Amino acid sequence: MRSFAPALILTTALVGSLTACTTPGFSEACTPAVPPGEAAGYVETSGAFGSPPDVSFPTPLRTDSTQQAVIDAGEGSAIAPGQIVDFQVSIFNGVDGELLTQSAYDSESAPVRRTAGSDTDVFADVVQCAQVGSRIAATGTIGDVFGSGALDPALGFRDGDAVVVVLDVEAAYLSQAEGLPQLGRTGVPAVVTTPDGVPGVTIPNEGPPSELVIHTLTLGQGASVAENDRVVLHYTGVLWNTQRVFDSSWDRGAASTFTATSFENDPNGIVPGLAEGLIGQTVGSQVVVVIPPEFGYPQGQAPASVPDGSTMVFVVDILGIED
Repeated sequence: MRSFAPALILTTALVGSLTACTTPGFSEACTPAVPPGEAAGYVETSGAFGSPPDVSFPTPLRTDSTQQAVIDAGEGSAIAPGQIVDFQVSIFNGVDGELLTQSAYDSESAPVRRTAGSDTDVFADVVQCAQVGSRIAATGTIGDVFGSGALDPALGFRDGDAVVVVLDVEAAYLSQAEGLPQLGRTGVPAVVTTPDGVPGVTIPNEGPPSELVIHTLTLGQGASVAENDRVVLHYTGVLWNTQRVFDSSWDRGAASTFTATSFENDPNGIVPGLAEGLIGQTVGSQVVVVIPPEFGYPQGQAPASVPDGSTMVFVVDILGIED
């Protein structure tokens, strides 16, 4: 897996206020969670999309609310609430214009990822309704972006001081599986999802299968997953014998990216049974994969939450494929 962006960027922040306003670069059918505003309009940038921007604005910048302005409107689809969004971000001190922190802006490191419109932080709000390919400026306070007291006052940071954020919206993926429901299958765990897509899994009252079981619950209409693709997905992992959830991206509130290959072939890969269950599936599909021990972790190499000899059940929503 690729490394994560600086921890400072991932700090929980306050949510911007709702408004019915629209602005160029946003869909008229979508209500941005952060309104357009005068302070954000003062921000100017240069440099290629997807690379660290050169940013200028009058200092000291003052703002009494979180607001945004579209610098360059992208040509991609507008991002609906709940979609998974990848972006690069730079954050500047509004008092003196100095760079505070930024993401990696390279293909070897993971972008910053949020669920649009979630209550995670201000970044999740800014990307809601934006078009993929857009560069957006947002302004707020240190307290808004980093949280109250997150930056050391002894270094001159005050919660009410302005912060300027510049985001390059690189990609957006489905919020959950969507497609054609498929017929059930005897002996396969039953799955019921909430309106938000979170699956609940019921294990059959029988012994686990001895063979790998792959069953499509919802057939998506997107691209097919090829071996070595980096697949964006939500998943829940359950132990057959105890019916206990041992891992879930839904519980963490963040979609994951996995390489669709076995760790027997690539150290960045996944358990062989899950890799086989993903390859050939289509984006938008929900798939249940029942993995007997011989298709799972080698003896003594499973995480502590998966006892040796366990049969694992994964329910996977395939949300997209990274470029």
